[in-house]
Amino acid sequence: MSERLRAGLLRSVENLLILGFLAMIAMVFGNVVLRYGFQSGITMSEELSRLIFVWLTFGGAFLVAREGGHLGMTTVVLALGRRGQWWCRLAAESLSLLCMALLVMGCWTQTAINIHNPAPVSGVPLAATYLAGLLCGLSIGALNLLAIGALLRGTMRDDELVIGAESEELSAFEAQQRGREAGR
Repeated sequence: MSERLRAGLLRSVENLLILGFLAMIAMVFGNVVLRYGFQSGITMSEELSRLIFVWLTFGGAFLVAREGGHLGMTTVVLALGRRGQWWCRLAAESLSLLCMALLVMGCWTQTAINIHNPAPVSGVPLAATYLAGLLCGLSIGALNLLAIGALLRGTMRDDELVIGAESEELSAFEAQQRGREAGR
């Protein structure tokens, strides 16, 4: 797959998530205004907002996984040598792949069960909710397989061995410590 096509697909996913977020905000805010201002509302707003929220959550999880931005123990892994970092990355990718396999199997089962069960108000098949998890699991699983393949072929660069983001609290603590050391 060409880099241009990948960038286009990624941009499309991002734009779909933005549109979904805007639609969800409009529905929820519009429903609040209608309820408190006019004693009415949009009956399917809650169902559709919940469905969009599920898709936003799984879509965001994929985008963050693609960028390697999920929380990680980077401080611990950075303290290891290259070999330890390699093994930690392999373990993380393998465990994530296992989790994605379980997610895909569960969502596939639920999608099949709920394909003919419509939501009570909107009539949207409940399978649409589980389809989000299915697609996310397949997508992140593909990322895991690509990373494992790069590790095993030896094509992953050293700076790619440690991925993940530290918690904001740790980053703030480290910045505070640097500030104290600079003030001495």
